[in-house]
Amino acid sequence: MTSSPQTAFVWVWPAGATEPVVAGRVDQVGEALQFTYGRRYLARDDAMALYLPELPLRTGPIMPRVGLAPGCIEDAAPDSWGQRVILNRRYGRAAQDTADLTLLDYLLESGSDRVGALDFQASAEHYVPRITGAVALAELAQSADLVDRNVPLTPALAEALLRGSSIGGARPKAAIEDGSRRLIAKFSSATDPFPVVQGEFIAMRLARLAGLDVADVELTAAIGKQVLLVRRFDRDPAGHRRSMVSALTMLELAEHEARYASYADFARMMREPFARASEAQRELFARITFNILTGNTDDHARNHAAFWGRA
Repeated sequence: MTSSPQTAFVWVWPAGATEPVVAGRVDQVGEALQFTYGRRYLARDDAMALYLPELPLRTGPIMPRVGLAPGCIEDAAPDSWGQRVILNRRYGRAAQDTADLTLLDYLLESGSDRVGALDFQASAEHYVPRITGAVALAELAQSADLVDRNVPLTPALAEALLRGSSIGGARPKAAIEDGSRRLIAKFSSATDPFPVVQGEFIAMRLARLAGLDVADVELTAAIGKQVLLVRRFDRDPAGHRRSMVSALTMLELAEHEARYASYADFARMMREPFARASEAQRELFARITFNILTGNTDDHARNHAAFWGRA
């Protein structure tokens, strides 16, 4: 096995920007990831903390407040599905344990079209996005199906699926573009006990009809299976990236502490930092009610997020 990297440079898209700039770097220090802002970034007029109070704008290394890595960095890392894609791409059929690689491995090997406005590079001078060109939906669906069944991908299929490897969640998915629209394609899984894709489509449409602020969705098909297309909320109409953090990060909880997250704590912490706190709290209560009525059990702190800063 090749040795894991010890450093990655963190690039960020300032609000409304079409190109990223280097914000700083993360270094492996023991088991933890330490973050340090770059001096050139701190000197910028538009410099913005990646997230407060976690990573304040200051010189010198900053260790994680909780856990082994800053929460806003972990929010941009691939989740279990993306990790499976990367392991399949690197090792093929032998890829079973997502702990085979470190967080820095996953940050540097996942696609650049990730959730939010961060990306990670081995260089502080040259930004080289890990983004493939346009790929047919059927090709993506075929790739996702192979990974789901632990079948090694061909290099071409692995490259096609890389684009969605940095999007969170455990289910098969990929990031795609349709003209000016930025979408997430969600695929069926061989282990689905019922038509999960169609069920999510119905739930999202019901949520919209109930007055919740949810993303636009549509159903299509590829390789004979239903595919759910979800409009991305972390991209504005012009395609600019929007900074965001999860509720897990906002509540200052590490991944292993997620079971301690509560709606009550989340609602309380909304009062000060949220620009429209009362509106956000009403939306949260409506979502709680909707999830109970529809039996949604995939409702954890990583699945709630908020825009950060000037996004």
